[in-house]
Amino acid sequence: MSEDMLKTIKGLLASGRGNPKRLREIMEIIKNDEPIVMSDYRYIQDLVESHNSTEIEQPQVTAQPKKDTSVELLRIRLAEGQISIEEFRVLKQALTEEE
Repeated sequence: MSEDMLKTIKGLLASGRGNPKRLREIMEIIKNDEPIVMSDYRYIQDLVESHNSTEIEQPQVTAQPKKDTSVELLRIRLAEGQISIEEFRVLKQALTEEE
């Protein structure tokens, strides 16, 4: 997830869409392997959707491996307050150890 999200953010920055400062801050959070808050996730999704609705060419997104999707789901649940940071860390470690 994080690599795809970084590519998406870089694409948004390159196209001049969104708030560059906010997008760079989100990139740093992802690079530090920390979960992003739900409002940042939705902000990026809204930018991508508005980008697609204007029919500007969008790079093809490859299917995420199951592990990346699982970690992303954990991040979303953490951002929504459904799990604690300790639970997130334990579950993420269990997922990444399976490599």
